[in-house]
Amino acid sequence: MGIPVIEQERCTGCRECISVCEPNAIEIVNEKAVIDYGRCYGDTERCRACIEICPQDAIFEMD
Repeated sequence: MGIPVIEQERCTGCRECISVCEPNAIEIVNEKAVIDYGRCYGDTERCRACIEICPQDAIFEMD
């Protein structure tokens, strides 16, 4: 499994990803979602919620 990455051009800052991020690793900066990889569960199977919930498909998995 890869780490979640946010494609900034597609992100609308809707905050849906924040609402499901268990480790509180996502914040909005300049109206775009940004991941704090120090908090993110990253490439574990514990979480993939941000990828699944994004209505803009702006969050994807990168190896």
